[in-house]
Amino acid sequence: MKFSKFQLTIISLILAAALWTIVFLIHPYDFWTSLSLATALLLILSLAINGENPKIIYGKLSIRMILYGVISGLLLYGLFYVGFEIIKSTSFLLQGVNSVYGFRSTKPAYMIALLLIFPIAPGEETYWRGLVQRRLTERVGPRAGLLLSASVYSMVHLPTLNPTLILTAFIGGLVWGALYELTGNLVPVIISHTLWDILIFVILPLA
Repeated sequence: MKFSKFQLTIISLILAAALWTIVFLIHPYDFWTSLSLATALLLILSLAINGENPKIIYGKLSIRMILYGVISGLLLYGLFYVGFEIIKSTSFLLQGVNSVYGFRSTKPAYMIALLLIFPIAPGEETYWRGLVQRRLTERVGPRAGLLLSASVYSMVHLPTLNPTLILTAFIGGLVWGALYELTGNLVPVIISHTLWDILIFVILPLA
């Protein structure tokens, strides 16, 4: 029986959910090593299911795409900075932020930054936007595809029982999904995600 790309994508979500559960709950290795292995696997899986030339999957690199990525990454960081100022008086939400930042102690900052640059941010975006959102959009249209992919992206974080992390994933999924829908290009999305990650975890952490 031959599966379509859409069917393979839906099946792959089971693996993605299992990987996120392993990364956040089982901890076979330190967090950053586990997340790097998981995102590298999803990246490879995405390329295999799409079965296309990477130039088609990722799109063209241009000054405009770079600017889209940098500006959206900075704006998203600003949004979360304001959000943190609002929620930091709420103990259970602040606890969620602190639990995520607890992962920073497992590796040096420069190593975290390198892993965020590759494979973590490119792996996540190649899978969640370049595969999942793309295939969902083909089936249900751009708006529903964007909302569904952002929802699934946040839902794989449910086993963490961390409402702050789940909400962060949903907001990030909406922003990066909208950027992908706007440009049809993964380059600015990867740049935006990478820049946001590095600002949040390495350069200007919120807590």
